[in-house]
Amino acid sequence: MTLFIKALHDDFLERNPTARNTENVLWVLTVPAIWSEKAKQFMRKAAEKAGIPRKHLLLASEPESAAIYCLNLPIEQQAAMNNIGRPGHCFLTVDLGGGTADLSAVQVQDDGLLRELCGEQGNMVGGQSVNEAFFQACNDSFEGKEWTAKFSMATPFEMMTIEHEFEKSKLAIGSEEQDEKIRLNLPKSIRDSLRANTIKLKPGAPIAITKDEELQFKTSYIKEQLFDQTCKLINRVIDKVLERQSGIQTVVLVGGFAESHIVQHRIQKLLQQKYPSVKVVVPTSPFRAVLMGAVLYGHDMFIFRSRISRATYGVETNVLFDETKHDQSKKWFYEEKGEYYCKDVFDVHVEKGQSVILNEQTGGKTYVPIFESQTQISLNLIESYDPGPTGDQFMYTSQPSCKKVGEITVELTNTHVPVAEREVCVKMIYGGTQLSVIATESTTGQEYNAEIDFN
Repeated sequence: MTLFIKALHDDFLERNPTARNTENVLWVLTVPAIWSEKAKQFMRKAAEKAGIPRKHLLLASEPESAAIYCLNLPIEQQAAMNNIGRPGHCFLTVDLGGGTADLSAVQVQDDGLLRELCGEQGNMVGGQSVNEAFFQACNDSFEGKEWTAKFSMATPFEMMTIEHEFEKSKLAIGSEEQDEKIRLNLPKSIRDSLRANTIKLKPGAPIAITKDEELQFKTSYIKEQLFDQTCKLINRVIDKVLERQSGIQTVVLVGGFAESHIVQHRIQKLLQQKYPSVKVVVPTSPFRAVLMGAVLYGHDMFIFRSRISRATYGVETNVLFDETKHDQSKKWFYEEKGEYYCKDVFDVHVEKGQSVILNEQTGGKTYVPIFESQTQISLNLIESYDPGPTGDQFMYTSQPSCKKVGEITVELTNTHVPVAEREVCVKMIYGGTQLSVIATESTTGQEYNAEIDFN
C-alpha cells in the first residue's frame, strides 16, 4: 500500500512542480466507512511512509465524500435526483465498490451544511462478489478437477485479462429482459486442454465453449444467478438503515459497481417492495463521486454541522466508593480522610452514537483533587469503542476496550482554599478531525488544552 500511495504522491508532484512545497498541499485519503480504526491507522502509516506528513493528511469516509459530491452537482442534476439538496432533505448515500458497500445517512440543514443521522454502516460485499461467483460458476460447470488444475496454470496477465473482460461485460449488461450472449477469451492452458478433450463441460452447464475457444454465457444467467445474492446482501444493509432511521427520502447509489444497470434495477425493485416512497437515484458519474467529493471535503472540512461520535470519550477519575454499585477490586482507602474511594472510573463526556454539534462545547463536568497537598491535577483522557454505561452501571478505564489517548495537567495555584473548592471544569469540543479538551481552573480561570486526533 505504501508503494501505491507513493506512486500517486510522486506522480502528482511531478505533474505539479508548484506543489513541491508540500506545506501548501492537503492530501485526502479516502477509506471505506466500515473499516476499523486499526485498518485506518494502517493507511495513515502507509501514507506517512510514502512521504505525506501527518499534519497534511486527512482521512475521508468514502460515502460521506460521495454525499458532498452530490450536493455540489448542478441544480438540474440535483433536481433529477429527487432534489436532494433542498433543506430538510434526508438521503442515504450507498457507495458500491469492488469489495465493500458503505452507507452514510445525512440531512441537509437550512444553511446548506450536513447533519449526520446515524453511524456509518456497511458490509463486505461489492462488485468483486459477482466476479467470485462467476469463477465459481466456471468451476462448477466442468467435470472433474482438470479445469481447476489448468486454470491455476494461467499467467497473471491472462487472469487479469479475463477478469477485466468480465468486469466490463457485467457493467455493460442492461436491465432489459432480452437475452444476449457474452464471450470471454480463455487462458492458453484451458484452450490446449479443450483441444485435447481433457476438459469437458457438464451436461446442462450454464456456459458454453464457442468454436473460437471462447467462454460464452447468457446475460440472463448473470442477472439471475451471479448478481442475485450480491444485490440481496446490499439491499439487506440498506434495509437495516432505513428500518432504524425514519425520514430518509432518497437512496443515492455511487461507486464503480453502481454503474451496473442490473444493480440499479435490482436495488430499486427490492426497496420499492418495502419502501415505496423512497426514491433510488444515481448521479451521472457514480464512479467519480468519491474522488470529487474528497477534493471538496478537503476544501471544507466543516461542511458537517453535526456528527455521530464513533467512540465514547471521557476522563479517568476517583469517586467515593459505593458498596452497592462499585467493583470491589477498585476499592482503596484514603487514611487522611478515613474514606474509601473507587479508582479507574470512566466518567463519560461524549458517548458512542451520540450526535454532537461541531465546534460547540459539551456540558462541562467538575473535578476536585483528593489530597490536601495536591498542587496539580492530572486528567487522563480515555477513549472506548464500547457504548457508555447505562443506569447505575459503571465503566472502568481498565477494561480492554478503553485506552488512554491524552492527558491534561492543571496547576492548582490556590492551595490555601479547601479541597472541595479547588474545582477544575472540563469541557470537550468535537471538531471535524479532532476532539479538543479544555480544563479550566476555577479560582484563576486559567485554561489548559489537549487534543485527541481522529485523523
